[in-house]
Amino acid sequence: MRNIIGMLVIALLVSTTINAQNEKENNRKGADFTPEQKATLQTKTMALHFDLDKNQQEAIYALKKRQADERQKNVLNLKQNKQKDVQLSNDERFEFQNNRLERQLENKAEIKKILTKEQFSKWENDSKIKGGKKHIAKGNRNNQEKRNDRDPRDPQRNRN
Repeated sequence: MRNIIGMLVIALLVSTTINAQNEKENNRKGADFTPEQKATLQTKTMALHFDLDKNQQEAIYALKKRQADERQKNVLNLKQNKQKDVQLSNDERFEFQNNRLERQLENKAEIKKILTKEQFSKWENDSKIKGGKKHIAKGNRNNQEKRNDRDPRDPQRNRN
C-alpha cells in the first residue's frame, strides 16, 4: 500500500513539474504581432512619450516598420539555422554583430533627423536608462545568487 501511495505522489509531482514548465514556456512567447502592428504600437508609444507631430509620427512609423521587417527576417534566418543545426563561424558572428551595430548607428542617425534636439536628447537618455536598468537588474540577480551560495548557516558548508 505504501508503495502505491509513494508512486502516486511521485507521478503527481512529475506531472505538476512538467505542466509548470510548459506554462512557463508559453508565457515567454508573448504576442505574435505583424511588423505593421509592432510599428504602429511603437510609433504611438513614442508619440505619447515625446509629443510627436503628424509628420514625425509618419517618419517614425516608416523607420519602425523597416526595423520590424528586418528583425522578422533575421529571426526567421536564425530559426532556420537552428533547425538545420548550423553553427555560425567566428567570422559570420563578427559580420552579424557588425551589421547589427551599423544598423543601430543608421537608426540613431535617422531618429536624430526626425526628432527635435530636445526630443532626441530625451530619447537618448531614455535609451541609456533602459539599458542600465537591464544591467542593474541582472547584476542584482547575480549578486543575490552569489550571496545565497555563501550562506554561513548552510549545513553542507559547515560540514568541512
